[in-house]
Amino acid sequence: MAEVVIIHGAFHELWGPFRLWVRWTPSVLDGLWNARVPVQDVSLSRLQERSQVAFWGDLVRPEPRSADRQPGDDGTDDGTVGPTPDLADLLDGHPAVAGVDGAGLDALVQQVARDTNARSMELLARYVLDPDMKSRVHERLERHLDADTRVVVAHSLGTVIAYQVLCTRPDLQVDLITLGSPLGDRAMVFDTLEPAPVDGRGVWPAAVRRWTNVAAEGDLATAACPRLADRFGERVEDHLVFNGRHAHNVEPYLNSAPTGAALADALGLPRRS
Repeated sequence: MAEVVIIHGAFHELWGPFRLWVRWTPSVLDGLWNARVPVQDVSLSRLQERSQVAFWGDLVRPEPRSADRQPGDDGTDDGTVGPTPDLADLLDGHPAVAGVDGAGLDALVQQVARDTNARSMELLARYVLDPDMKSRVHERLERHLDADTRVVVAHSLGTVIAYQVLCTRPDLQVDLITLGSPLGDRAMVFDTLEPAPVDGRGVWPAAVRRWTNVAAEGDLATAACPRLADRFGERVEDHLVFNGRHAHNVEPYLNSAPTGAALADALGLPRRS
């Protein structure tokens, strides 16, 4: 089995584990480079041999309602959540925003980021309230975990999934890297966790020996509590990074130096001082 297991968040239902694995592992390699891992000690092919993506997006992919469904109707009006591409990628060079100044573009990005975050919360609510869905999603991560697993890298809603699964696996000893995590949000996530927090403090996951949390400036998913040490104790190592207009995008998180350093340590890779 894989030494590195990556679990995604919301809005990947139109892709699959191999597409995400091919797309994300170069960013993981960039993170190792940013963490000053000598390039001769790691390669993309070797990294890909050691990693897998725990994919659950197909479990929430909406079914078509009818043959005459209109273009752009993504099903959100009936409780399903359609995919959302990276907004900043869409807007870069788009003729509709060609005349908009930097402040105006930032405002537009922030507004759609708020809309995207709201849709992420809808999917989170489905996950929390539907025991069957939660069980099937958890199984997708469980199938990748065994004694060979050294680190779990989780993004967004994937951090909620990873946390709850790792709480049930005292037989494992892994590092956990959480990226853009809403775990500290009391209203939406923290108070719904299983196992439940004790006296306002989250339970330390039984499988986790080291926990690194990375939050980006301006990431709405982390806004309620960017420092997870405030919820789960000082053993959590918190880092703040800058992802620009891609605040919640997984790839800038993966290629950041704190993520790369945590991954290098988990894999025993040397880093230049």
